Amino acid sequence: MPLKYFYTHFLKWRKPIGWLLLLYLLAGWIFYANQDAFIFRARVIHADKNVAIQAPHKEITIPINQEDTLHLISFITDKAPARGVVLYFHGNRENVEWYAPKADLFTQEGYEVLMMDYPGYGKSRGEISEQKIYQWAIWAYQLARKQFSSNEIIIYGKSLGTGVAAYLASVKDCRQLILETPYTNFPAVFSYYAPIYPFKTLLQFQFPTEQFLEQVVAPIRILHGTNDFVVAHQHSLQLAKHKKGISLLIIKGGAHNNLFDFQLTRTTLKKWLSH
Repeated sequence: MPLKYFYTHFLKWRKPIGWLLLLYLLAGWIFYANQDAFIFRARVIHADKNVAIQAPHKEITIPINQEDTLHLISFITDKAPARGVVLYFHGNRENVEWYAPKADLFTQEGYEVLMMDYPGYGKSRGEISEQKIYQWAIWAYQLARKQFSSNEIIIYGKSLGTGVAAYLASVKDCRQLILETPYTNFPAVFSYYAPIYPFKTLLQFQFPTEQFLEQVVAPIRILHGTNDFVVAHQHSLQLAKHKKGISLLIIKGGAHNNLFDFQLTRTTLKKWLSH
């Protein structure tokens, strides 16, 4: 085709292409500039208020410096002595109050549960960063080790918390690592739905779960639902393919936040907890 043909069509589509490119760049910039608010949907609890949790628990507050305060909830089992402790790292929504009902299954099986809030969540204070979350997870582990041996510690991650849990299990010994609705890495969560953006560059948070699992020596269990439209269950399939020996439970019809509503989930978790 003659060069004149291409030039004519270029002139015709020049403005629409320019507008699309501008819209693409603008949307990318908005996401980059507001990613903390977009990702971390935290709800603050005033320090002088009690947490709205009905289950037996105690609050633990650890002042770190003038800006940072680590706040945790220790859920207590009525079975003595406790079989161990579950270090539970929650998702990106709300705070420990929202995830507190999840502790019931573990306490009923004789485990205490230690659940921390990330910086800016609940009564935890400070600016959030990936490295700070990792450090706080280590402090939570050290707190658990004051009462339990490493073989009595189960590290559990939900959604956002799966990257945190995987990191902790890669540097600390534990009885097992359980991941609920995990991702291979954080940018891949967004790239799955919008592959036209370079999220690995745009995102300040990477949480490379896949890399962390390579260093985990404890048994790894994963549960995920086929109707998860936040973190697609293909992430779990890829993790299980990447690391041999992973126990994988795929819940047909399970969504991102309702896996505990399925009897198969609860039965399987109880089985894993007994190992």
